[in-house]
Amino acid sequence: MTARRALSIFIAFLALTLWGPSGVSGQADSFLWGFAVDGHPVTQAQLKDIESSTGLGFDMIVFFLQWPPQDDQSSGHFPVESLNAVAAAGAMPVITWEPMYIRDGKETSISYQALLAGRYDDYILRFARGAKTWGKPVMIRFAHEMNLKRYHWGTTEKEYGPDSPAIYRKMHRYVVDLFRRAGAANVLWAFCPNAESVPNASYDATSTWNTLSRYYPGDAYVDVLGIDGYNWGTTQKKQTHGWDSRWMSFRDIFAKPVHELKRLGAGYRGKRVIIFETSSAAVGGDKKQWIADAIRDALRLGISGIAWFQSNKEVDWRIESGTGKGYISAVRNARTIPARPKKGGRAGP
Repeated sequence: MTARRALSIFIAFLALTLWGPSGVSGQADSFLWGFAVDGHPVTQAQLKDIESSTGLGFDMIVFFLQWPPQDDQSSGHFPVESLNAVAAAGAMPVITWEPMYIRDGKETSISYQALLAGRYDDYILRFARGAKTWGKPVMIRFAHEMNLKRYHWGTTEKEYGPDSPAIYRKMHRYVVDLFRRAGAANVLWAFCPNAESVPNASYDATSTWNTLSRYYPGDAYVDVLGIDGYNWGTTQKKQTHGWDSRWMSFRDIFAKPVHELKRLGAGYRGKRVIIFETSSAAVGGDKKQWIADAIRDALRLGISGIAWFQSNKEVDWRIESGTGKGYISAVRNARTIPARPKKGGRAGP
């Protein structure tokens, strides 16, 4: 089965399972809303708590899963329990599949040489067969935010540099090809850089190589285009955190990378653009207004959906923190609006 056929399954899944004849909308092309949750496994109790605390349903749930160490690959399992919990809630599961592991408190990225030499084939193929057996549509964000030095997928942080885009492309293609060999056609692949490349040429003249488009593995290997980005408000101070953050609107964060994705030639040729991680701090501006403006600007930019990072982590990113409940109507209304303009219309500023 082709990626195009898998995408049609995804759209049918949204239309029939998420909304259904008595749901919010009968359109498969309506605006999607979801949450990204920190940690794994995902449980039904956790999802019910999110719905209760936010007052919102959801179309997708994004969660994070690391790979096992090379010498203990049998410890890595397909997360069927989490997927069942998400599917039982009527949502699409999105696995952020991180090729790294933590041992003795130390984070280690999987070597791209080991990956491309086949040393993880057993784990990848076992995961792919698990996905095929599960049978329902599932999305995978492989090695997300690859344009951040913080992740340096496939290498050490010191080795992150001009060769990193090519390394990422090879890793992504290799993994997708193994899934196809296993017949896991129900898996959709998301390419998901960060909204801002770090480092980048705006402050480092040697970093012209680090643009999100250079990591793109090609239309044949990508079903959905994604971007992550956050409004840190004024929570970060140089003396404490190493940098001074400022209040940024959704448009400030996402307009430029959305247009860069469109310049890849894929953005509006059957590929949705989804924000898989975003949130706003409540310090430095009006968070409730930020949310309302974010949804308005997402629709104007031709973005098909947003997953809110629902976690109290570096900042209390939870949607209800510092907002009251004024955001609920904005989100609910957006879910009934087609994400793309009608034929002859225009997406953009």
